[in-house]
Amino acid sequence: MQREQTLITVDMDQEDVALRFQKYALVSAAVVDTQGRLVGMITVDDIVHIIQEEAGEDVLLLSGVGDEGDINEPVTESYRSRVRWLIANLLTALVGASVIRHFEGAIERFAVLAVLMPIVAGVGGNAGTQTLAVTVRALATNQLTGSNRWRAVGREIRVAMLNGLTIALLIGAGVAVVLGSTALGALIATAMLINIIVAGFAGVLVPLALERAGADPAVASSVFVTMVTDSMGFLAVLGLATATGIVP
Repeated sequence: MQREQTLITVDMDQEDVALRFQKYALVSAAVVDTQGRLVGMITVDDIVHIIQEEAGEDVLLLSGVGDEGDINEPVTESYRSRVRWLIANLLTALVGASVIRHFEGAIERFAVLAVLMPIVAGVGGNAGTQTLAVTVRALATNQLTGSNRWRAVGREIRVAMLNGLTIALLIGAGVAVVLGSTALGALIATAMLINIIVAGFAGVLVPLALERAGADPAVASSVFVTMVTDSMGFLAVLGLATATGIVP
């Protein structure tokens, strides 16, 4: 008999049970009540189903469609679970719109900025989503804890800087060649670098802040990360264009 065993209490959450099986590479585990008496057992066959269920739930929550997402779910329930996050997204989108409104004159005088702004914002949004997905998964699997969270933040920022430099060089060279303006190419490259680095910060800090506040990071993170990357993308392009005097 093994004297040291990994025991599962009857009131342990199924996600915690799955994490324990994964952490200790268990094939089976005994289930005990509050008095430490054996009441049953759990096998790895049971856990496979739980892992699939929890993974599917996290994906649905991250996309803002609730924790069920069943194609056979009644229309009214699907509507209620989705529309509130669309409304939240609409409200946060107004932040980006207000940034554009502030620089309306610059866009009128230099219309090419209206073409380049969505590129900077869109790529920044994708970079933030990448970091967000990694962070939410790490939180869900207990890989990201209080002892290593700042090391994880530093790692994601370094990745964001490398990504930002690569994409900035590519778009800067492309703009300079296609539009024949080295100054504009440098401006867009700088804005792209800024936005991707900010996206890295947002992708890791937003879910950490929501988790500390007691909210589910998989539910609301994407709305706030999108707000940050869109607003910063617009602000970086238009702000740099105004500050550097590139706008006629």
